[in-house]
Amino acid sequence: MERFIKYMGILFIVGFSVLSVYQSLVFRSLPDWSPSKKYFAYSTFFEDRFFDFRMMKTLDPNKKDERLVLADIDDYSIKALGSWPIQRNHWASLIRKLKLYGAKVIAFDVFFSEESKMCNGFNPDDDLAKSIEEFHEIPNNRVVLPYNLRVYGTEDIPQTPEDLYSFALTAKTGGDDFELVSAKISNAVYPIQKLIDSEAALGYIEAKADSDGIMRHYKSVAHIYNDIYVPSYALTTYQHYVGEMDETEEDLNDLTAESKVFQSHVDLSVLGEPALVTEKGRVYLNDHGETKIRWSGGINNFPRASIYDIISKADEDPAMHKMFKNTIVFVGASAFGAYDLRHTPVDSMLPGVYFHMNFVKMLLDGTFLKAFAESVQLSWILLFASVAILLLVQLKENPILDIAVVLAIVGGIYFYDTYFLIPAGYENRLFFCFFALIGCYSWNTFVHFYMANKDKAFLKNAFGNYISPELISDMYETGEPPKLGGDCGLRTAFFTDIQGFSTFSEILSATQLVELLNEYLTAMTDILLEEKGTLDKYEGDAIIAFFGAPMPLEDHAARACHVAHRMQLKLLELREKWISEGDKWPEIVHQMRMRIGINSGDIVTGNMGSSSRMNYTMIGDSVNLAARLEESAKQYGIFTQVSKTTVELTGKQFLWRELDTIKVVGKSIPVTTYDLLSEKENAPDLLNKLAVLFQEGISLYKEKRWDEAITVFTETLELEHERFPQLKGVKTNPSEIYIERCEAFMENPPPHDWDGTYTLTSK
Repeated sequence: MERFIKYMGILFIVGFSVLSVYQSLVFRSLPDWSPSKKYFAYSTFFEDRFFDFRMMKTLDPNKKDERLVLADIDDYSIKALGSWPIQRNHWASLIRKLKLYGAKVIAFDVFFSEESKMCNGFNPDDDLAKSIEEFHEIPNNRVVLPYNLRVYGTEDIPQTPEDLYSFALTAKTGGDDFELVSAKISNAVYPIQKLIDSEAALGYIEAKADSDGIMRHYKSVAHIYNDIYVPSYALTTYQHYVGEMDETEEDLNDLTAESKVFQSHVDLSVLGEPALVTEKGRVYLNDHGETKIRWSGGINNFPRASIYDIISKADEDPAMHKMFKNTIVFVGASAFGAYDLRHTPVDSMLPGVYFHMNFVKMLLDGTFLKAFAESVQLSWILLFASVAILLLVQLKENPILDIAVVLAIVGGIYFYDTYFLIPAGYENRLFFCFFALIGCYSWNTFVHFYMANKDKAFLKNAFGNYISPELISDMYETGEPPKLGGDCGLRTAFFTDIQGFSTFSEILSATQLVELLNEYLTAMTDILLEEKGTLDKYEGDAIIAFFGAPMPLEDHAARACHVAHRMQLKLLELREKWISEGDKWPEIVHQMRMRIGINSGDIVTGNMGSSSRMNYTMIGDSVNLAARLEESAKQYGIFTQVSKTTVELTGKQFLWRELDTIKVVGKSIPVTTYDLLSEKENAPDLLNKLAVLFQEGISLYKEKRWDEAITVFTETLELEHERFPQLKGVKTNPSEIYIERCEAFMENPPPHDWDGTYTLTSK
């Protein structure tokens, strides 16, 4: 299930990203009525802004293109020349000055669609038309004027726009009869006839922002009817500057003659890749005849001069000659009152004329963006490759490596795209490439942690009452599944019981008894769980537990003994606390002792019970022996009795004394048991001495040297009393037991084949 969820999520993220990459590139070509125009607007919003950000990194803020100069209609010029719109006789003066300074093409970003008023018999329009004709006297010089087609639809128009035949581009079409979206024209806004008669070049002008209000696409050509494609204002300017035309003497309005034959043409022969073919290469168009601009810069990247300064400077001014010699001069407004400020990738308030200048510079430099199909394919390759690498790396399940790979892929692709692919003309859609990469990483991480928490929750629900949270985490981290159906293995059983607890029930009230038990059991259970023990159950005051299941523990025996030692020390702390509480607790509580029995062996653990109610527990002979050791400890007056099997598994971590070799009630096989004295590292001298002397006494006892054994046990008897000087109610101890046995065997010797085994007659 985890794998299915993970890969379904990855499939969705990758599929969504692949579709978004495609839609972000074709979005501009979609008709306004298309549902995709609404649903996929997000794709262009993110991708275009991210591309703008990367493209800006490739720009040189201090590099100027001396071929394109702005004759700036600034606030200073408007104030100096008297009014806005500026009188056309001033435009005539500007053209004459630019002719003197050596300009090659003058492109007006100013409409001259209405005739000027006569003033004292002087017509400013005549002066402007004459200045244009004078400018054309120099071969290859040209003034370019804008016109506009007012569009109110996207359907083919029934009328033939005959006025536009004269300056249409030729079109090369393929067998699929593909053509750009044509405009339904309500009105054509041309310059006045006098200016057209001056043979000024005309260029179609339209500035339409993207859906986010930023200017990125330039209307390169307009499809107005059948195979009629008219060049834009900036394209016309470029063509005249580079000499991309053959001129005839035919009148501009001769509808049957190709009065201006441009070498540039529209190529529709390759389905899905309409392009404007220039001497520098193919300028790819969308279905509306638009080209995405490779921005070169803004105000600081093109020379500029105020039109008033140009008009007022001397004819021989060397600085003006140097600035305008053999250049394209765009006449446009930066004045705030001209209302021609645009939001662009390079500046949020850039004069609109720079929009045209950037397009012309792109044509001059040949820095076109490649066909969108190439960028889509490369974007998809980057997307699939990066996701594939990530998925392969995540198989290793190394979170640090995963993050490092994600950062390396993002950084590597970003650097390579910004400084190599964008300069090469690729418009890669990296936002959704990175979205897919980071999305897949995040989704995989989420699923992993979700399933991990789910598994941990399952383990916690199943075992939270029995084992510690740390052990649950270990079970999950190691991948060791809990074996719930019944499993036999080498484990350690652990039994505890409060000595003489029935007397507690008689003396304490019910409320006191519950309070005491809760405090005692909480303290002891915490120690058990801290050492990764498994709580089987409580039986009154008894704690039944085991080590080594459901999570295998190599040191299960040592942990059980360590828990026993810690519990005895903890009970000592509790006794001191209860004593400090004064009369709250009776003397019996102040003297509370617990017995512990520990045995290791083959133990079956698992969920056992009925179909409606089950409990995770243990069974087996080894379990029964641990219970017998806890019960029989009272016969020796000790508090922790451990089997030889457990002792051998613990190594040398603890200080032991061999207690006895016994046959417990109900068992025929003898078992050697030990008294857990202390952890060896911190054992006091008293216990070390007791362990050595007691072992000597046991050896003499097994050799039937009764008198010598009694002498040694008498010496250890003093150490027994020193071990628990303050403890009341302990009626016996191992030394007393062995003194009594030796005396009994002196009167009634054991059989000749006696091996030292003693048979217990009670639990």
